[in-house]
Amino acid sequence: MTLCDGVGSWSRILVEKPFGSDLTTAEQLEKQLCELFTEDQIYRIDHYLAKDAIENIISLRFANSILSDSWNGSRIESIALRLFESQDV
Repeated sequence: MTLCDGVGSWSRILVEKPFGSDLTTAEQLEKQLCELFTEDQIYRIDHYLAKDAIENIISLRFANSILSDSWNGSRIESIALRLFESQDV
């Protein structure tokens, strides 16, 4: 079962690597991700590759005319950015 079961709906998740505090917790998180999402829903991105995009997401949205038509309140229900990192792994 995936998180996205509604008719005509879909979801994606972006996971910033590395995740977990060691190999064991990373494997547990990976297993949980794969239980909740299909592989084509999971986007794994390197920590430093995501940094600028996350910090500049508002600028990206308004500076890119291609995104401005689709990144609006009638097409996106929510965007959640969660920063749980308390120390580097």
